[in-house]
Amino acid sequence: MPASQHSGKDWIKNVEHRMPFAAIGVTRQRNRVLPAALLVLAFAGWTSNTRSADVQIGGVRACPAPGVPVAEPYPWYPSLDLARIPFHSAAGPWGPRAAIAAPAPPVTRRTVRVNSASQLASEALVPGTLIIVDADYIGHAVVFGNVADVDIVVPRGRTVGQLIIGRYTPPSTTQRVRIRGTTPGVHSGGLVGQISFASSLTADIIIDGVDLNGEDRKGGNALWQFGGGVERVAVVNVRGHGVSSAGLYSHTNSVNDVVIAGNRIMTGARPREVNGYPEGWGIRGGDRIVVYDNRIDGTRYHRIRVHPKRGPPQYAWVANNTFVDPYEARIFSAFSIGGDTRIAAVWAVCNRVYAHSTCIDASFEAPGADFAALTHNAFFGSVTEAKQRLLQATHGPGRDYLSGNTYSAWQPPPPWEASRDPTSAVPLPPVVASQHNAALTNRPCPPP
Repeated sequence: MPASQHSGKDWIKNVEHRMPFAAIGVTRQRNRVLPAALLVLAFAGWTSNTRSADVQIGGVRACPAPGVPVAEPYPWYPSLDLARIPFHSAAGPWGPRAAIAAPAPPVTRRTVRVNSASQLASEALVPGTLIIVDADYIGHAVVFGNVADVDIVVPRGRTVGQLIIGRYTPPSTTQRVRIRGTTPGVHSGGLVGQISFASSLTADIIIDGVDLNGEDRKGGNALWQFGGGVERVAVVNVRGHGVSSAGLYSHTNSVNDVVIAGNRIMTGARPREVNGYPEGWGIRGGDRIVVYDNRIDGTRYHRIRVHPKRGPPQYAWVANNTFVDPYEARIFSAFSIGGDTRIAAVWAVCNRVYAHSTCIDASFEAPGADFAALTHNAFFGSVTEAKQRLLQATHGPGRDYLSGNTYSAWQPPPPWEASRDPTSAVPLPPVVASQHNAALTNRPCPPP
């Protein structure tokens, strides 16, 4: 991407992130111990045949050779083979089996066309409704209450502003809601601002084939976010262009069976002082999460970041993505932000990583996980074999940061596919001058 596109980006103060991640959560005692025999078997599987195009990690295929059939397709993104996901398929040294469940679609009985935000909000409170946005722009909609079995279609050329579904007080539930383009399973929709779910329990959510820009009437924020407990979510075939983060999930409630696949996303597209909001993650949070076949570019913070919390074992599987950060080189991390909790296991495999930084240490690591396979990735830039070897030794047993990885000098990432480029196809929200915070201004790390 052109350097001019990022000129003036803000960056996190270097001193904040010079502290090694090894100091965060890795010196604490584990709250569970992996059987030594199982770890030996698992790492034997990791380190065998690491140059093969069809390798095995813990008994499950990591990087399929071209043309390998999909054994267990995920319903909302069929090229995702659930059989590749170790924790979905079996128990192992990572912990008990936890099968990924796909969201159920809404069951609708009536179809309405809406021309205003108030009409959309009213119709969405009627269970079993298919809603088609029929005006070029309908503004910001708040669906305040319990929501069930609603299918919202945003055709190309139509725009919905911020969309808030549910309410915090009194508690509400949101179940079987889909926001999509005209053709499920492909990018075929118009533009939605920020999608925010405010229910205490949100279950069976599908966001499919629309554009997102995080419009929140304050200059833009996360593209989508969940404030309460989450069960079964699919975010697929989305183009996202955001001034801060892409997806945020609750830090205190359970967030399970989240699948993010086939999306093209750019985050941190404005300096943080412009919106008064410093963060620019790609995806943050999730207790059982799958991130597959996306391209996620960003300018600050991590592209994928997960944190442990108390409760059932947490898993993350991140595979076959392209990640780009030419300034801070922070791509993937699983670490504790407080307490003595640990993530059971993470996998980051078969990704292409374009990461460069001269002022912040590159990050592709999992200090807060008991079991970690960060293998068979192709790195271009600041992630080096020496760095990964040091991190692996520092973070302790139960992890492999080395097998099958390749390391090359920085090179520009491939151009976006013409039809999927969010930076040219998805407009950012208008700047809101009152949100500007000069105190957040910081000089960016220099580009390659």
